[in-house]
Amino acid sequence: MFISSLTDSTILAAIFTFTLILCLWIIDTIARSFGGFVGNALLHLSLLKHYTNLIQGVVDTSSLVMFASYVVLGIFLTAQSIDALRYQRS
Repeated sequence: MFISSLTDSTILAAIFTFTLILCLWIIDTIARSFGGFVGNALLHLSLLKHYTNLIQGVVDTSSLVMFASYVVLGIFLTAQSIDALRYQRS
C-alpha cells in the first residue's frame, strides 16, 4: 500500500514492491555472510528466516512481532503519504 500511495502508476508500484520484497528476502543471504552483531541484526529483518520458522510449525514470538511490525510500519507510512498528498493538493 505504501509504495502504491507514492505513485500513480500501478505497474511502477508493482515493480517497486517486488524489488522491496526481493531485498527483504535477500537480506538472509547477506546476513549469513556478515556474521557477528551486524549479521544477527540483519537476520532479524529477514523475511525468509521468519517465514521458514512459521512454515515448519515453530510459532516464535519474534517472528510474529516482526511481521506485525512490518504491517504497522506499512500502514503508518501509507497514512503519512496520503496526508502529505492531501496537504499538497490544498
